[in-house]
Parts: sequence; C-alpha cells; structure tokens
Amino acid sequence: MPEHMPIYIGDNAVEEFIKYCQKTDHQQFLLITDENTYRVLGKSVHEAIKEKGWDVQSVVLQPEGLHADSVTISRVLAVYDGQPRIFVAVGSGTVTDTTRFTSHRSQNSFISFPTAASVDAYTSVNSAMTIGELKGSIYCHAPVAIFTNIPTIVESPKWLTASGFGDLTSKFTSSSDWKITHIIWGSKYDPDIYEKALGAAKQAAAVADGIITHEPKSMAAMMQGQFESGFSMADFGNSAPASGGEHHIAHVWEMMFHWAKREGLYHGNAVGVATIIEAEWYERLRKLSKKDADDLLFHAKVPSRSEQERTIRVELPEIAEELIESNPIYIQLSDPQVLARVKKNILDNWDEIQAIAANVPPANQFREWLKKLGGPTTTAELDLSPKQTQTAIDHGHYLRERFSINNIRKLFGW
Repeated sequence: MPEHMPIYIGDNAVEEFIKYCQKTDHQQFLLITDENTYRVLGKSVHEAIKEKGWDVQSVVLQPEGLHADSVTISRVLAVYDGQPRIFVAVGSGTVTDTTRFTSHRSQNSFISFPTAASVDAYTSVNSAMTIGELKGSIYCHAPVAIFTNIPTIVESPKWLTASGFGDLTSKFTSSSDWKITHIIWGSKYDPDIYEKALGAAKQAAAVADGIITHEPKSMAAMMQGQFESGFSMADFGNSAPASGGEHHIAHVWEMMFHWAKREGLYHGNAVGVATIIEAEWYERLRKLSKKDADDLLFHAKVPSRSEQERTIRVELPEIAEELIESNPIYIQLSDPQVLARVKKNILDNWDEIQAIAANVPPANQFREWLKKLGGPTTTAELDLSPKQTQTAIDHGHYLRERFSINNIRKLFGW
C-alpha cells in the first residue's frame, strides 16, 4: 500500500500543525474556511500562523448556500495571489473539497483541519464537485497532512455527525457493489483495499453507541474510520471502493436540489437513506436460491439502447447527454451477447455473490442507527417527492461504471 500522509488526532491540533510547518519549512499559506468553521477553529489556526510572522491570506466563505461548485472555486481563486502557498482547509466536506480542487489546479499542496465527522473524504484524492449541472468525483490530490482537533469534533452539531455516520456506514453496500462489479463485469479490484473500505464501516458500527453520545474516544474512532475510507479511494485511484449504488442514487437527489436552487440536503443524509434502500435489495438477494436467480434472469428484459437514451433524456434532461456519452453498463446490457455473458457470470459466481451480500447489515439496523443519531431514514424526511425519489432509484445506476445491486435488481425485475 502507498505511504500515507501524517495524521494527528488529539486535543492539540493547532500546536501540532505549527510544529509540522516549522519542520517542513512552510511559511506561506492560504487559509480557507467558512464563517462557522472560522469561529470554531479557523481563527485559532489563523492567529497561530500570524504569531509566527508567516505570510497568510484568508478566504472566509458565507456558509449559506455554500457548495463545492464553480461559484465557490471562483471566490477562492479571486483571493489567491498566484504565489506558491500551502492551502489550509478548516472545515468539513464543502470547504475541504473546494480547497482540494483549488490547491490542485493552482499546483499547491494543502493541509486539512476537519471540523466535523461529517464526511469520509478528508484523505481522498477526489473532490465531489458540481461543475455546470453535473455532480461528479473529480481527481485532484490528498492533503499532505491532517490535524484533527477532537474537542472541535466532539462539539460539532450532531446532525453533521449523523450525516458522516450515514456516509461511513454506506461502505457496507459500496464495498459490496464494488466487489460484485469485479465478479460480474470484470472491473479492476483490489482485495486489500476492499477489506479497508469494509473495515471502515465495521469500525463505525462497533462504536455506534459512543458516537450517538459524542463520546471522545468513539468520535476519534469514527474519524479514523473516515480516514481509512478515504485512503481506500486514494490507494485505488478513484471512488469505487467507497461509492456504490447508494451514492449514485444520492447524487441524483443532490443534483435535483442543485437544479432547483434548493438548500438543505446534506450528502451523508442522502447517502444514509439510499443505503437503507440498497440494504433492502441486498436482503431480498440473500433470500434467493441459485434456481430462483436463474428463473429471474431467464425472464430478464433490458430496454434497447434507443429506448434507454430516450428515457434518460426525458427523466434527467440536465445531464442526459453526459450520461449517454459515458456508455453506462445498463445501456451496454441492451446488447444480447453482453447480457448473456453477465447472466452467466452472475450464476457461475452465485455463492460468492451471496457471501458478499452477507456483509451488508439488514435495512432495519441502518434505520436504528440513524434514528438514534437524529438522522433521516426516509426520502420524505429529506424533503424529496415520490417522483424525485423514484427517478433517482430508477436512473442512479447510469451515473458510474459500477454493476451495483441496483443493476442486479433491475435484471431481476424488482
């Protein structure tokens, strides 16, 4: 496995950051925060840098309506003076993704100060960005160091923790989708990274009771699990180990909010609800015998390429052309030879597929965890209409090259 960046998890993150900068001779900085994260931690980082007499520029973003998108990118780059600087992200998902993207595109490194256990992408090389109308995972780079101040994490809002817990425990389904994609579709796969991603979800589940009460040791364990999940993506080179069908459904919901210029849908909350949906499909899969699967696949019907393209243009017009151009797996299944090969792969590997599915907890377990954390468990709680809910479920599988449980359940006619 690649060597990872230094990570500090403890009560003295700012002091350790200063020591690191002295050791590595960093003296020019661009600090990126929003007003909330500046208040809880960014100000301390800012003042510590200035006390050393180092050169620091700062961008303090308005938190209302803040997204990792082209608007926020332009706000950062409007302040940046083009000089070599190490960027410093003090925040959670949006601030970190924006910093990752702008630092990478300006050929600078960055350091991360997480302020909440709300996302699993602190150690990732990818930024979840919305460019134009399409949300996607864009390759950038990982931070060169991470400094986690546990008192800040413990004091963060519980709804942010619920969002992070939903994102982290989704690795039960995403890692399963990834391994099944390898078996059925032949996509690239790494067993050690698979265990890392699955292990991150297990680690969160093991300390769920402590996370619910924001107990410091449990919150530290959750942060470590999030870092491990990010490492699984960084080590593999893309988001496949930690972003399966549940993320693709959630991304459609997030884009719907973006298209309507609505606020209030948090990534981890959307992922948590979509994970419940996927877990229900995995439960249904576990009840099937190989003969049951054979019978269902015998009757499987995949719409023609032209029919699918027409439906995508009607249901997701904002991103239809990008999706069609990517030639998604399900469109490829309209070729009878491809479909026949996939059916054979499913049946030939049925026992292994069932063993993978056994790693996914029951849907009610996810519901119980999220309810205790105060997180949503239904799309109604996400303020999504039945139509929006179904559109994402029916078309999320077009977003990435993944043979997720969503593809399988469509073949089974569920």
